[in-house]
Amino acid sequence: MCGITKLRKDFYKEKRVADGLTARCKQCTRQAATTSYQGRREQVLASHKEKYCAKIAREQSLMRNYGMTVDEWNVMFAEQNFRCAICGSKNPLTATDTFVVDHCHSGDHVRGILCGPCNSLLGLAHDDHNTLVDAAMYVIARSTGESISDRKKRHGRRESDTKRKRRARGED
Repeated sequence: MCGITKLRKDFYKEKRVADGLTARCKQCTRQAATTSYQGRREQVLASHKEKYCAKIAREQSLMRNYGMTVDEWNVMFAEQNFRCAICGSKNPLTATDTFVVDHCHSGDHVRGILCGPCNSLLGLAHDDHNTLVDAAMYVIARSTGESISDRKKRHGRRESDTKRKRRARGED
């Protein structure tokens, strides 16, 4: 299509033709696809939206990723009193506004339903209980001591106007 002689690696494979390669190079194929999509964008998006069902997608995702049904998820969440299994929050704090399934990566089993921050906490600790215990001990050991505002005063810094106003209103 572009008229430039190119190497075999610059073409997609195509079983149905004698030489096993597409007639257009990869770059021309992508350009043609982009042009075609731009002309039919609204039609393509409407078709995808028509076919998509959030309920079915959730059912498929739970089964594919965790081997569980929506009913099993609902029972597990009810057993947790419809709260995060770690912090007890009723707010999922995720982009999709849903609680997430927590699972053990090494043992490959479902542990519970968590809010986004608690799930991230476990993920960032790589599910290592020693790291989590060490983190808890760190917070406990350093939970007392000089406050940040006292430290700032000691260094001759003033607290921010916002913090001062919050404290005056009794919010801090």
